[in-house]
Amino acid sequence: MEEIEVDFQVNGETYFLSVAEDEARWLVFVQGATGPRDVPVYVDEAELEDLKIVVEDKDRRKIVN
Repeated sequence: MEEIEVDFQVNGETYFLSVAEDEARWLVFVQGATGPRDVPVYVDEAELEDLKIVVEDKDRRKIVN
């Protein structure tokens, strides 16, 4: 699988965003004077629950879930 990287700038600093597929998490680095350094990524939300989607079918078509 191809590795995907994203880089962007905030307040003149370049950040790099990557996915650690083996750990299923995001990695963020910032370019410093001595090279790239890790930026901690915190998850402050509840774990995902099952998502329920309600679809209004005005035309009375068969909707397969």
